Amino acid sequence: MNQRKAYLYAGVAILCWATVATAFKIALSTMSNIDLLFISTFSALIVLLGIVSFGKGIGRLRHVTARQWGRAAFMGFLNPFLYYLILFKAYALLPAQIAQALNCIWPVLLVLLSIPILGQRIPFMSVLALLISFAGAVVVAFQGDFSGLSVKEPFGVFLAALTSVMWALYFILNMKSKLEEEVSLLLNFLFASVYITLLICFTGFQVPVLKGWLAGVYVGLFEMGITFVFWLKALNLARNTATIGSLIYLFPFLSLIFIHYLLGEEIYTSTVFGLVLIITGILANQFIIRKSK
Repeated sequence: MNQRKAYLYAGVAILCWATVATAFKIALSTMSNIDLLFISTFSALIVLLGIVSFGKGIGRLRHVTARQWGRAAFMGFLNPFLYYLILFKAYALLPAQIAQALNCIWPVLLVLLSIPILGQRIPFMSVLALLISFAGAVVVAFQGDFSGLSVKEPFGVFLAALTSVMWALYFILNMKSKLEEEVSLLLNFLFASVYITLLICFTGFQVPVLKGWLAGVYVGLFEMGITFVFWLKALNLARNTATIGSLIYLFPFLSLIFIHYLLGEEIYTSTVFGLVLIITGILANQFIIRKSK
């Protein structure tokens, strides 16, 4: 029964994440990346407050130490504030399919960053697997056209790749957190709401049309808030977390369907091929690491 629930929660999470790239572009067609971050951050904060309150209670915050509050202030600046500020800008500059594919290389960068930060060693075969993923990222960035060896939107590609570095770094740093995941997320968004409010005070807030509001709230709920809780529940209920974890790589391909039919983007063959390479390399590396252990 628990395994069935795990697959159900995982399926809901994957379906939600498959729609957010489309929601990003819809929202960004009506507002700036800063305004979108403002709306989505507060939407996520409200839903996380509800989740924590109706779970084990908001009283858990009384047990958070001063050091943990300080850590949450830094982590909230890194993610969601800075991470999504840059990610939304990347989506504003690039086709959704390109930005999403480049954002998917974070597991590769996670492995590479774990070498200097955590002192981990990786097998030689893992290096080959990671090179496959990087080759996929190059195919996506160049959109399959290597004749002129030029990236069509280099700044957007740089920002999308940078978000993968930031997410991998956030993941590594968050491994040391002793807070419950839901409480940790709540604190991160609490501080992020302060940061984005201060930024809005300088930039101003342009009130979007209704479509923009709805898309922004959707991003806050289903990219930042509820979906992470569904995913955590799936991992906690699963008999084999590796099996459930591997399912997450279905969402980029499902997302292409929404991007094509809702945004009207023509899906490049290079995007699909690049994604296949990226995810093949990631899954191969995970298999190699598990086998070596």
